[in-house]
Amino acid sequence: MPEPSLRILSYDDQSPPEFDKLDHGVLQDFIGMYLRVAYEVAYDDFRTRLGDEALKPGYFTILTLIVLNPRITQTQIGQASQRDKSNVTNALRWMEDNGLILRHMSRRDRRTHMCVATQAGIDMQARMQAKAAGHLEALDTAIGPKRRAEFVRTLKDLIAALEGDSSA
Repeated sequence: MPEPSLRILSYDDQSPPEFDKLDHGVLQDFIGMYLRVAYEVAYDDFRTRLGDEALKPGYFTILTLIVLNPRITQTQIGQASQRDKSNVTNALRWMEDNGLILRHMSRRDRRTHMCVATQAGIDMQARMQAKAAGHLEALDTAIGPKRRAEFVRTLKDLIAALEGDSSA
């Protein structure tokens, strides 16, 4: 078998561009990139503050909904957490396998599965919520109390507008 051709490394006496002078082109105002970076930074802060036993943020959301709303249905969880059915199903399966929740079929409609937190789930959610307080405070501090309501409203408007955009 012939040996793959090796690229010859060439040297050049030019310096790379200075970082603060990079041309970002369309990325300069690319909101999607900033949303992704903001999410990643917030996610890292969440994981750091919650420690080794931290649930994924989506799982924390779902467990919180179950703890606060005993017998909530899988459909209601999906709607309230704005997650698709497969993500909710995977999270619920994991939580059930780990003893955090129980799922029951409704006697009225056997297609409906209701979720109830176990004591272990209630305890886990309480520990996560207590630790998450620092994360929420850090986000509020970063956004600022005067801008928070408008920031949340803008995010909700963005979600609604893009979900309703049929041209995508």
